[in-house]
Amino acid sequence: MFDQRLPILGELERAIMDVTWSRNSVTVREVVEALAATRAPAYTTVMTVMNRLVEKGVLRRKPEGQSYRYTATKSKKEFLERSSRQAVAKFVRYFGDVAIAQFIDVLDDVDPKKLAELRRQLREGAD
Repeated sequence: MFDQRLPILGELERAIMDVTWSRNSVTVREVVEALAATRAPAYTTVMTVMNRLVEKGVLRRKPEGQSYRYTATKSKKEFLERSSRQAVAKFVRYFGDVAIAQFIDVLDDVDPKKLAELRRQLREGAD
């Protein structure tokens, strides 16, 4: 029913994917350099996480010289849509009506204009 390989990302995974999505394709070195302004991850740590993202089906890699070039398997929008759908479905499957009631309760706090816009986007996406 849902693609089990669309994980919810951890903090470093999200940062790596944000760099990848913003540049379309990257090397480990480029990601390390991009992240250096806000954090100081080790090259080997970034490489390990990127390889795990390949294993999870979030990134793909192609050889480029003596390293690899990585690209996202899905756009950020598509990834977020599918991952959030999967997460909501899991909550409903595990918690049933309690989860649905909590979602409704949270939606009561959302600006009605925002809800209307989200409904419009859902309708357009279904077409």
